[in-house]
Amino acid sequence: MNKLIAALILFTVFASAAYSQSVRTLTLYDAINLAKRNNSDYVIAKLDKLKAEKQVSEVYSENLLPTLTFGSRYTRSFRKQTLSFSGQTFEIGSDNSITTTLDVSEPIPFLGTPVFNGIRIAEYYSRIQEENVNSVEAKIKTDVKKSFFNVLLLKEVIKLNEQSIDNATENLRVVEARYKAGVALEYDYIRAKVKVETLKPQLTQSQNNLEIAKKFLRNNIGLKDGGDIDVVGDLSYDSTEVWGTTDELIKKISENNVAIRQLKLSKKINEQLAEVDYANYLPKFYVFGQWQSQANENDGRSLTGYRFYNSIVAGIGVNWSLNLFRNSYKEDQSLIEIKKSEETIIKTKELLKTQTQSVILKIEDAKNRIKSQEEIVNTAQRGYDLANISYKSGVLNQIDVVDAELALSQVKLAYIQAIYDYLNARSELEQLLEK
Repeated sequence: MNKLIAALILFTVFASAAYSQSVRTLTLYDAINLAKRNNSDYVIAKLDKLKAEKQVSEVYSENLLPTLTFGSRYTRSFRKQTLSFSGQTFEIGSDNSITTTLDVSEPIPFLGTPVFNGIRIAEYYSRIQEENVNSVEAKIKTDVKKSFFNVLLLKEVIKLNEQSIDNATENLRVVEARYKAGVALEYDYIRAKVKVETLKPQLTQSQNNLEIAKKFLRNNIGLKDGGDIDVVGDLSYDSTEVWGTTDELIKKISENNVAIRQLKLSKKINEQLAEVDYANYLPKFYVFGQWQSQANENDGRSLTGYRFYNSIVAGIGVNWSLNLFRNSYKEDQSLIEIKKSEETIIKTKELLKTQTQSVILKIEDAKNRIKSQEEIVNTAQRGYDLANISYKSGVLNQIDVVDAELALSQVKLAYIQAIYDYLNARSELEQLLEK
């Protein structure tokens, strides 16, 4: 006997260990971090942001740092030029020549030069990519939260199903005892038995729905392994949570939503491009310097026979290229793009206003349902308890007990559904606010 008990204990321990290894338990925080790590859109957005940052550095170096050009050339003269003077002929030049140059050029950023415009454009584009990362992250959080809350909801539904089965089973036991004692009808006994069997498929359906919800969660967090998952947490509601008035939220979102920030940056880029087009009408100034070394040698001399000539020059240069018609057309196109950006911002603000109003209505509706269902649950629980007591004392029949249990189950389900709806709506509002 002792050996059997020991074996059962060992089996239980090993079974629990195997279960804990196969089931991955996640908090909401864990799920969001996994999703950010595994989501390809988020990874790509971060790479685009890094690329844009490198482009800013590249534009800085191209426009503000001097350009160095080094060159070296060897020349062999197979036939030198001749010069006749006073009946004598002279050869000009050398048989072998080596020329080495080092050029330095630096633009002068003034008089409307597009140097700084190019830098600003690169910086604005980098900020757009940064905002894109924020946008992708906000969507990931919302998607994960909704699928996570759905798993929590179905776990609560299963608990309600199990509780209903337990209540129905207990009711069946009481009815069966009363039936055998001859104080209850056979109809009551049959009805109580059917009620228990009717509730079992509901539990099975809820369990299947839970598995489907887990698959959606796994997909949203990017888990590729085949292990099972479970979630930790509960559907909770904080009645003291304050978001502000509808007008305050609309103003905040319409001015600072990530989509608006991106559009404003795009408008600034178009404005800078317009300035670049205007700057094309103006001359471009630059400073330059050059060091040159030339070594010459004639055949028949040793390597040490090279004669070196060095020179250093510096100066200021200007380039002025005028293409009046092309520049004018480009400037017009840039102004059109600015106007399009302004209209897109207005349109997006109106869309965000509608979305905000819709989300706020959903939040308020869920809050009202939560408050009312809290009171109804307490009343329904009291009614169910009284129905059981009254039935046992013979005041009520078994149908009244079944009806009371059904009402209790329905109001409890409505209560957790209201909390679930509130949490989902809150997630949507947090995405708009990027909270």
